[in-house]
Amino acid sequence: MNEDQKELFQKLLDESFRKKAALEPGAKVSALVTSSKSDYVFIKIQGAGLSGIIAADEFTEAPPKQGETIEAYFFQESSGDQYFTTCLNGDTISKDMVSVAHTAEIPVLGHIVGENDAGVEVKLGEQTGFCPFSQLDPELKKQNNGVGKRVRFLISEVGSKGKIIVSQKKIADKEREAKISVLKGELKPGMFVTCKVKSVHTFGLIVEADGLTALVPASEATFKKGADLAKDFHPGQVLRAKVLKLDWEEGKHSFTVKDFLKDPWAQNVPFKEGDLVTGTVESVKPFGVFVKLNEQFSGLVPNRETGLQNRTPAAQHFKMGDSVSAFVTEVNIGKRQISLSLVKAKEVQERLDYSGYLSEETSSTGSFGAILAKSLNKGQKKG
Repeated sequence: MNEDQKELFQKLLDESFRKKAALEPGAKVSALVTSSKSDYVFIKIQGAGLSGIIAADEFTEAPPKQGETIEAYFFQESSGDQYFTTCLNGDTISKDMVSVAHTAEIPVLGHIVGENDAGVEVKLGEQTGFCPFSQLDPELKKQNNGVGKRVRFLISEVGSKGKIIVSQKKIADKEREAKISVLKGELKPGMFVTCKVKSVHTFGLIVEADGLTALVPASEATFKKGADLAKDFHPGQVLRAKVLKLDWEEGKHSFTVKDFLKDPWAQNVPFKEGDLVTGTVESVKPFGVFVKLNEQFSGLVPNRETGLQNRTPAAQHFKMGDSVSAFVTEVNIGKRQISLSLVKAKEVQERLDYSGYLSEETSSTGSFGAILAKSLNKGQKKG
């Protein structure tokens, strides 16, 4: 036998071993989907030259498309066809297949039929398994612990007396890890994603997008200053967001949803210099008093414009919720700032009150210039 013949023989021998290994029940393979029909999904086992079929009803969502690569497990040979599975049917699973599923870590579709103080009971054919609460994914726990649902499990332990312990959390964690692995290669800062609110806090929103958990800081959740996020957001709410930062090592990621909200500063700002406005004290700082003008806008009254004597703490005279009248001295759209003055507002009020022309119909927001012009016109008519 020459060298070429030896090399060919070795290749045939290796191929034979690969085929034999692939046909062992529970053998895990990587398969390429060649076509999807209503009853079966046809696959080709990569690196083994074998073809097989998977029952289409295993795919609860859309079946895989032609050209996709999936993971599967060899199930059995029947009439010359090689049957594979991605998840064993718990309604018809036998004791022998429970053992294979345990050894090969093949997912099993089990039926949650009840619960007790420690966990849930899972129907697996003629047998009953048990899943501790610690092995249930938090999302399933929120759904009445999944009682009545058919859920995929991994068999963690098969006792000598037939006791079967299963885990749903291991499945959920594996699926999440697979999604994260895909996202690592695809997701970049600046991209847009659809996410769901998991929880709402004063510091921001905890959201999830395809298994990736991220933070939407309070400053990136709304344009409102000092907003109560619990009034605008709730768990389960679906949002569109833009990726701000991805830190895969620390597992800390941040999004913003402000791109999908109307920016009040990009619209017509309802205030201008010279307006006399009424607002409520929002907060008191060492440098001045913030006044809330409406749901979108707030203004700052610097200490020198409060009317208090020098070095007099503003906190001694202003409290949150106090109603104040202020004069708009500046609207800086570029810096998104509104400057206010209580001193000038008092001067305006006194001048108008003195002249006797401050009408009861004057709204809480009005241009001082317009009010003054109106008062002058009234004075000319009387003269």
